[in-house]
Amino acid sequence: MPSVSCWLIRLALGHLLLGFTMGSWLLVHKTGWLPAWPGLRLMHVELVLLGFMVLFAVSVAWWILPRRGGVRPSDQGAWVAGGILVGGVWLVGIGAVSMMQGVQVVGRTMELIAVVLWARLLWPRIRVAQQRRGA
Repeated sequence: MPSVSCWLIRLALGHLLLGFTMGSWLLVHKTGWLPAWPGLRLMHVELVLLGFMVLFAVSVAWWILPRRGGVRPSDQGAWVAGGILVGGVWLVGIGAVSMMQGVQVVGRTMELIAVVLWARLLWPRIRVAQQRRGA
């Protein structure tokens, strides 16, 4: 397993843990035991959907998809795309909690850039997998 996949999967699992913790806070808040925290729901959704599910999926795809020409591409692009995605997730979450729309816009833009970078990195390897399958 490439080290970039290993570290990004660990980060994704950390996001899952934090997302579950925030989801638990939201549930306990409904009972009236904990105070309300503005923006917590959006941060919970960001961490679980993008911080865990998307990051986990692209990290595993980077590891699993076949190599193009028998050579694994450089991990540098995956590090950059993963870092931009994680940064975007955190900026959107922090912007939601602090009620700063500008920070959320920057975070969403970073997430969009990361998705485009991941698509650019993974698409040639997806094509190789389709050609091997005969599709």
